[in-house]
Amino acid sequence: MKYLPVFPSLDTHKAYILFRLLRGNRVKNKEMWACIDTSYSASRISELRSDGWEIDDTYMSETSQQKKRVRVKQYFMTTTVLNELYQHEEVRDFIDRYERVNKKAS
Repeated sequence: MKYLPVFPSLDTHKAYILFRLLRGNRVKNKEMWACIDTSYSASRISELRSDGWEIDDTYMSETSQQKKRVRVKQYFMTTTVLNELYQHEEVRDFIDRYERVNKKAS
């Protein structure tokens, strides 16, 4: 990674999603509705990618509440990307600051 991506403000949905990804979590659009009360998590992922964050995705098949098979997208950062990012003090600082400001998310 030649340069660090742009960090979002700590009080945004983008920050919550980035924090989860940096902690090694996989996130799905569907679960973001419950966590941050937005149906636009895919838009936030797109914005994070535009800001320079390397976010991978994969489709998964799940059963909906109506017992139908649906495809959902799951987003994640690879171990290689995370290990590279963790070497930067700014990334570690972002995680620490987010945890301090948003105790519920950690």
